[in-house]
Amino acid sequence: MQESIQREVVLFTPNKRYTGKIDLKNDGIRTIDQLNSSTIYWKNPAEKSFDDAVLLYDVIVSVHGIDKLTSFKKLQVRLSDIILFTDRLEASGDASEKQRAQTLSAKAKDELAKAKIITEMRGDSFYFIFGTFHGLFKNKTKQRYFPLTDVKVYEVLRTGSKWDRIEIELGNTFIGLSSNHIESCTLSDYEEAASV
Repeated sequence: MQESIQREVVLFTPNKRYTGKIDLKNDGIRTIDQLNSSTIYWKNPAEKSFDDAVLLYDVIVSVHGIDKLTSFKKLQVRLSDIILFTDRLEASGDASEKQRAQTLSAKAKDELAKAKIITEMRGDSFYFIFGTFHGLFKNKTKQRYFPLTDVKVYEVLRTGSKWDRIEIELGNTFIGLSSNHIESCTLSDYEEAASV
């Protein structure tokens, strides 16, 4: 088996959160590039049960109100069920990543924009997401996951006959959001959104 490194990620699926580590070929690969790849890297491909899954190690499964519902040494999570993810990479969403994004945007003449997004309802919840992105939204949503920075994420849960809105603590300001789970969105200029 080849050498690889591991990175901690948090994957959000309907009503659940998976915190664990994924294998990467090297530490220069961004998590979003790994999960957008047509061939997800597996250190040991013989362990793969699904073509559209990522393998997590040392996994903690959480649900609303229970920080540790259960845990697994290894667990496969299907990519089609991941609504959004964040990683524990210190550079995610910080000044160096923003500088990288700004440099790439300047070269591609991308514009900075704000988005408000509502995901589809799965189970008894959906997500309400505010964030900034670079480039044309239509182009970004052709990817499996697209990056948002300066993010605030709220989970809206039905509890009995009422709804609760809970801010999700991400640990940084970057997420990868699944384009397949977006139900609706609104976009605005960065300057316009910043003044509202």
